[in-house]
Amino acid sequence: MLKSLCVIPARCGSKGLKDKNILELCGKPVIAYTIEVCLNSNLFDNVYVATDSEKYAEITKKYGAQAPFLEPEEMAGDNISSTEPVIWYYEQLKSKYDLLWCLQPTSPLKKVADLINAYKLLENDPNCEFALSTTIIDPHYFHWALYDKDDGYSDLYFGKKNLVDRNSLKPTAYRPNGAIKVGRTESVLKWRHFFGDNIKRVEMPEERSIHIRTQSDLDLCEFLISKKGILKLA
Repeated sequence: MLKSLCVIPARCGSKGLKDKNILELCGKPVIAYTIEVCLNSNLFDNVYVATDSEKYAEITKKYGAQAPFLEPEEMAGDNISSTEPVIWYYEQLKSKYDLLWCLQPTSPLKKVADLINAYKLLENDPNCEFALSTTIIDPHYFHWALYDKDDGYSDLYFGKKNLVDRNSLKPTAYRPNGAIKVGRTESVLKWRHFFGDNIKRVEMPEERSIHIRTQSDLDLCEFLISKKGILKLA
């Protein structure tokens, strides 16, 4: 079995939705959902949380994660990639890992099966360097994407090449949804992100690909969990 380092980046300085990583979501903090999925996957010896906050560290420990040290202040800035805390943890632990995982806490609707599917892509294909969770992009985003020009007019962002019937728009496009990013250690260290060469995808449906940025996102997750039972569905 490939040895995996699981890191959940959870800085406390969110300016959009304050403390979004630990806000209550159906009776427990947002970050607890990712911790529990990681623990239940049996892919990891330990689940680590990279945070700059003692408060966050204590909360996450209650749900079974570890936070043996706080990340330095410079690691928690707005412009720091979520990959950097993963690499930093890898360097602090000084252990050998085959795979490095970045599991975003603000994507709380991932399931154990999603993680296992990502792992299998790398286990079964030695040439695969990265596995990402994705969801299909609505073709209309390409059809009608506009940007504003300096002259006050708007123009088609992708030009007119996508102005075809949606059924004729090939190939199908997908977007990484941020829920799961995993790569071979040497590849992550080389690129310092998870978007290098030889990527494979794990598909997740749109309704489980929500990334919590706003109160509306949080409310939608609460509705899907409590009213629709989305995490209980096979």
